[in-house]
Amino acid sequence: MKRLLIVFLALTVTSVFAYGVDKHINLGDRATELKNEGKSRDIHPSLSEIRKMHPEFLLHKRDKTVHQGIRTRRDSLKECVDCHSTTKNDEYVPINAPEQFCSTCHQKVGTSLDCFSCHRTTPKEDL
Repeated sequence: MKRLLIVFLALTVTSVFAYGVDKHINLGDRATELKNEGKSRDIHPSLSEIRKMHPEFLLHKRDKTVHQGIRTRRDSLKECVDCHSTTKNDEYVPINAPEQFCSTCHQKVGTSLDCFSCHRTTPKEDL
């Protein structure tokens, strides 16, 4: 029974970490543009780090913003949404909609996506 549990856990964990950013159905308009220009590393020097640590980065940013009043564009959720959102028929598609940037990974790993119960799912600016 222990062996079965170990095999199950090993398969589950390896399938989660094998899912890379290039497997996203949709990186977002700006993120795709930056990737094609070879500039995505300017934003995220270590893609593996951002994949693993983005919840901690967002929580750290939240604490600095809410508790200390420090607001910067770098690593803000607004900047994530602005870069990873897409347009369809001249309208922004919510970033947490099915087959969009945030939802693809969150669905894959089975975690909830509750950031957007308070935060915007599309950039504020009009097209």
